[in-house]
Amino acid sequence: MSAKLTARDRMTRLLAVIPWVVEEDGASLDDVAARFDYPRDQLVADLTEVVLFVGVHPFTPDSLIEVDITDDRVQIRYADWFNQPLRLTAEEGARLLTAGRSVLSIGGDADNDTAEIDSAGFDDEEASPLLRALTKLGMALGASADSAVDVRLGDAPEATLETLRRAVGEGTQVELDYYTYGRDELTTRIVDPARVFSDHGNWYLHGYCHRANAERVFRVDRIRDARPSATPITHTIETSGGLFTPGGDEPRVHMHLPADASWVVEQYPTESAEARSDGSIDVVMAVTATPWLERLLLRLGPTASILESSEAVPEDLVSAAAQRVLARYTA
Repeated sequence: MSAKLTARDRMTRLLAVIPWVVEEDGASLDDVAARFDYPRDQLVADLTEVVLFVGVHPFTPDSLIEVDITDDRVQIRYADWFNQPLRLTAEEGARLLTAGRSVLSIGGDADNDTAEIDSAGFDDEEASPLLRALTKLGMALGASADSAVDVRLGDAPEATLETLRRAVGEGTQVELDYYTYGRDELTTRIVDPARVFSDHGNWYLHGYCHRANAERVFRVDRIRDARPSATPITHTIETSGGLFTPGGDEPRVHMHLPADASWVVEQYPTESAEARSDGSIDVVMAVTATPWLERLLLRLGPTASILESSEAVPEDLVSAAAQRVLARYTA
């Protein structure tokens, strides 16, 4: 009996199964399962619960891929939309090229593939299909390809990402050595992983932390080591939430930021942000730990100021932090 496939394995197989079945004008489920090493029950479920709903807006019958399973034989027909010549504007082509490059980086081949995207030959068998397609697209765009950008998602090691993705797919726990920036400490945690995702150029792990007995989001580049485990997860959590949802008991700080510090709103969770006429911004932030707020204020320098804060955030926070930093350098 074949092992249960991970979500990533199933997606890889589906991308190969669909064009093959279309080209063969149908095939028996047993033949497809044997050819692609695809457990039959998972194959049927993915064809009827995933592929059947693949299409383009407005998702009417003529814009969806059609899947028909009769007498243990599957037929797949592309929607009419897929038979039409694809016409892209220069801007749309550049966006597609950028998205393709980001997929290459997710696969861990960005350093090689993206660097060679303009020189790889169409018939280079060592190049991935995606790289060959992007090469053709880049040549067709010509000078417009300069509008595309290279995408890098943080400095997370590929081995760590692979360990986390596999744990998510297999539904097993993972042990992390994690550096907590806010408290400036290194801890070991057992986590039930729910998903690995990217946001604002960084990779994150969302899961249930047994050390905190609560849901947590971990920056992958702060994971010093990730060790797989055969222990099944014990907590299943929803994965549609954002990076951080402050509770009602955390202290709040109301700060005034100069116009050139708008990056704070983009990089840190804020409860409110109000722009003034001169471009400066008033923000309200939840403070889960004072060390990260100290670092932020020291980074901002004298141009930022605290307008109001909870009692848990001392008024001399910045000066006290600066004195500690100075003491380290003068010791």
